[in-house]
Amino acid sequence: MSEIRKTKPTLSPEAKVGIFVLAGILVLVYMSLRVGGMRFGRAEGYTLHVVFDSAAGLDKDAAVRVAGVEVGRVSEIRLIDDRAHLTLQMHPDVKIGRDFVAVLTTKGLLGERYMELIPGAQGAPPLKDGEAITHVTSYADMDKLITVLSDVATDIKTVSESFSKALGGKEGEEGLKNIVKNIEEISARLNNLIAKNDGRFSDTLKNLDEFSAVLKKDGPRITEEMRAAAQNLNDSITRTSNNLNGLIDDNRGNLKETVENLKAAAAAMQQVMASVDKIVKEAGPGIKETVASANSVAKKLDKGEGTLGKLINDTSIHDNLNKTITGINGYLEKAENFHTFLGYRAEYLFKSWSTKSYFSLKLQPKADKYYLIEIVSDPKGKSKKETRDITTGATTTSTTEVTTTDSFKFTIQIAKRFKDAVVRGGIIESTGGGGLDYYLFRDNVKLSFELFDFARKGRAHAKAGAHINLNRYFFLAAGLDDFADKTRRSSYLGVGLQFEDEDVKYILSGAGSAIGNL
Repeated sequence: MSEIRKTKPTLSPEAKVGIFVLAGILVLVYMSLRVGGMRFGRAEGYTLHVVFDSAAGLDKDAAVRVAGVEVGRVSEIRLIDDRAHLTLQMHPDVKIGRDFVAVLTTKGLLGERYMELIPGAQGAPPLKDGEAITHVTSYADMDKLITVLSDVATDIKTVSESFSKALGGKEGEEGLKNIVKNIEEISARLNNLIAKNDGRFSDTLKNLDEFSAVLKKDGPRITEEMRAAAQNLNDSITRTSNNLNGLIDDNRGNLKETVENLKAAAAAMQQVMASVDKIVKEAGPGIKETVASANSVAKKLDKGEGTLGKLINDTSIHDNLNKTITGINGYLEKAENFHTFLGYRAEYLFKSWSTKSYFSLKLQPKADKYYLIEIVSDPKGKSKKETRDITTGATTTSTTEVTTTDSFKFTIQIAKRFKDAVVRGGIIESTGGGGLDYYLFRDNVKLSFELFDFARKGRAHAKAGAHINLNRYFFLAAGLDDFADKTRRSSYLGVGLQFEDEDVKYILSGAGSAIGNL
């Protein structure tokens, strides 16, 4: 029995489709290079430096913007003397003045952290390569805002305790009702007074308008008449004074009798005041009882008796508020540091003239740790052997044919980064395995090696390749697949797309928070 594998000596329709796909990939790579650009070696532009007390939430390769327009990237973040020292890679055609102000800010409430450069005066001399931005500032973050809100809540509780002590119990409720009733009565009386005298007010304003018009028209004449009237009044007052003097001289005796009557009236008033004082003294016990009742109400509130007293003295309300604020703060911090990436790449296998596709979801809770989930469409996923007997004359020959069909596989890996190297392992294409990645040129180039499917007949599946970033979204992939097996070995060339998705991050963060509450 012999095993015969079919080959394709001529270009089949599938091969023609593969060539067409490869041509499309090359066109896409060319357009990506023209649009995004890929720079190797030393980056273009110039570098600036800036120092912050804290760079919390800011990642390497974060955007640097002026008036909302990206003008550079954060190329390096280092800790020197307990402060964050940032190195900025600026575009060569952008000039940054010496009086520019550097600010760390965020897109929206929980968006991407980036650096904003606020321009200063026009015509300021620009910074040169290697110089530092000396003007920095910071906006209030969520932690400070929550701390302020907590202090405000404490002040509100103190004020409410004071009100409860003064207006607690049934006596306080009756007092509040009386106050509200009095205010309503005063408001009703004012409304009635205004309604009854509305016509008079209107007539008064009308008379004032007419009087003003008369003064404006006949002002000089009225002034002369008023002067004459004033002179006449003065003469009348003088004559009246002379008459009063004469009258007093003639009636001195009667005036003396009037003064005696006033003295008698004052003595009677003193007697009335004494009677009032006596009444107040007799009512003293009632007043003391009122004061004692008020003290009793205050003591009950202080002990937490009654509905209002329990509300004021129960510390659980304050504790629950603090727990809620702490939970919100922790959730916002986790959501801000959590990153999710969606990706797709297609690898063209030259030996089998077929394309292998990968759909990936990368969950990165920390900068040095991530989880990778992939769905793989493998054109050589399933193999099937068929044996046929061929009879030629008196000779019978058995022929075995091997055919392959597409199948879907899945990958679930956990990865840990150590400086420029990443070690990962788990399930690779529905089998156990592991891998090693090494990053070069500021993470723009990745060399990778994978080994999996140890239970396969023959040798395990070994794969080595490289990823080259064309820009923030597109990358090229090339290497050698299954190179340990000569019969399966194939070179490949591919292109991929990867981007960060904020919606997936918030959905996963919200689901994790809901599960944690359960």
